[in-house]
Amino acid sequence: MKEKDTNLIKRFLSSDEGIIFIVGNCMLILWLAVIIVLFRIGHHHWFNILTMGFTQLIGGRAASIAQGTQTCMYPLLIFLLASYIDTIVLFILYPIFVFSYRNFFERRFFQKRMKPLFDSVQKRATRYRRHKIATVFLFVWFPFWMTGVIIGSLLGYLLGLRTWVNMTTCMLGTMSASLCWVFFYDKLYKWLGNINKEIPLILTFIIVIGLIVFSIYSKRRNITR
Repeated sequence: MKEKDTNLIKRFLSSDEGIIFIVGNCMLILWLAVIIVLFRIGHHHWFNILTMGFTQLIGGRAASIAQGTQTCMYPLLIFLLASYIDTIVLFILYPIFVFSYRNFFERRFFQKRMKPLFDSVQKRATRYRRHKIATVFLFVWFPFWMTGVIIGSLLGYLLGLRTWVNMTTCMLGTMSASLCWVFFYDKLYKWLGNINKEIPLILTFIIVIGLIVFSIYSKRRNITR
């Protein structure tokens, strides 16, 4: 490895973003360790926790919480898992994006793959400079496309929020969003279950598949632009 690359890695790991990145990876390892332990002792929740995680990574928190609600997991556990997974994603991807923005802005890969994302966020940043924290919180909380924990965190960075203020705001936003989704799905599934026990399962399938397909389609569309 070149000395320049070594110094770059050391600089990254010693920065606030590097610390966040290390914490995110530790959280990921802990999540995987819990799944392995539950699997080894034969506890059925290992599969629910695993599928919730992958569903959230592909389709977002709404799909993940719908999947968790359908499996009759405790609402508190669903809330904690959804918030935890979003935090892992935030702590791992945010440092990578920000470090790349600072150090690899002129590289071809950044220009092709990452610059369009920053340009999109930058357009929003110019509109919302007066209410920085509230704006980031709402971008993480609102269940719309091109909002969420990563877009919100990058918006906070471009608005000039301090790293830990930005992270705290994003975490509070995703926790609030998860709480709202858990409450919504819990009430909806109980009501539908009283009509027919099969309806929640069918609805979950439609929600999860629909959100995953929409997510994949949108990402491919952004790449080909």
